[in-house]
Amino acid sequence: MPEERRATERDSDEVLAEARQHGIHCLPIPTPFAVGRVNCYLIEGDPLTLIDAGPRSDRSLAELESRIEGTGHSLDEIDLVVVTHQHIDHIGLVDTVAKRSGAEVAALRIAAVRLAEFGKNSDAEDELAVSLMLRHGISADIANTLRSLSTTYRDYGDAVMVTRPLEDGGMLELGDRRLRVLHRPGHSPSDTVFWDEDRKLAFGGDHLLSHISSNPLISRPLDGSPGRTRSLVNYNRSMALTREMPIELMLSGHGDPITDHVELIDRRMATQLRRLEKIERIIAARPRTAHAIAEEIWGNVAVTQAFLTLSEVIGHTDILRDQNRVREREEDGLLIFEAVG
Repeated sequence: MPEERRATERDSDEVLAEARQHGIHCLPIPTPFAVGRVNCYLIEGDPLTLIDAGPRSDRSLAELESRIEGTGHSLDEIDLVVVTHQHIDHIGLVDTVAKRSGAEVAALRIAAVRLAEFGKNSDAEDELAVSLMLRHGISADIANTLRSLSTTYRDYGDAVMVTRPLEDGGMLELGDRRLRVLHRPGHSPSDTVFWDEDRKLAFGGDHLLSHISSNPLISRPLDGSPGRTRSLVNYNRSMALTREMPIELMLSGHGDPITDHVELIDRRMATQLRRLEKIERIIAARPRTAHAIAEEIWGNVAVTQAFLTLSEVIGHTDILRDQNRVREREEDGLLIFEAVG
């Protein structure tokens, strides 16, 4: 969720200027979403590499081409496109770039089927979301409206054919640059951080963002198993792993670069702890659905934010249930959270 921007130790423009000296260019591409522009990254060398590509639209494609040309290269020269995760503001133009340039596409092996079967999996994600919304107290009208909106936004995405599958913990060789592939699920099931240990630099996608929290959205498991992800539980585990890394610079999928990831993660965890305690108090006052909890926290939740806030609440109740502080029961087809003891 949004939070107040804080001053960083180093100016963003200065940091990105230093990155350009090392052959890394940030390419902010417009999106139709509230998060704003998505940061794609061009890495010079052999292969000429693009990390993420932005949403599929004429406007985004035109700006991507223009910004690549501003670095002295062209879109047709791209040799490799690297995918950080499955969300449409990052993958929408990957297939277009690959077909135009003949580039290979690299992504986690376990995400390859999900990326290739974009339409089928988008339908399945919408079905899961509607089912969860109805079970957790969101009205059918709102659930169906969100499903229609999701279908409309789907035009900004596209199927991605992975030609260079990557393993968690493996290495992606980019000439004299070696990127360690680190699966960091949470914001999405396929979130991947690419770690350049020699330069103490990471390409983080949406794993960490400087100005907003990376909402751990509930999704379908990548392995095709039934049910839903425990997104916030997974995200906390991922953040704990990232916190221990000696990262000096993380180039993120949105917003400014991150120069103190430990402080940022500690701040995220402190915010999460406060929300955890607040949700426990709300449930202790009287049993209620996850959507009713969301309304208690954020007031009259906007239709477009209903599933996001639901994911936020369910993520926290997953933690409270693991700690045996709340439990879940069914009542008239709805899932109700109540205090333990």
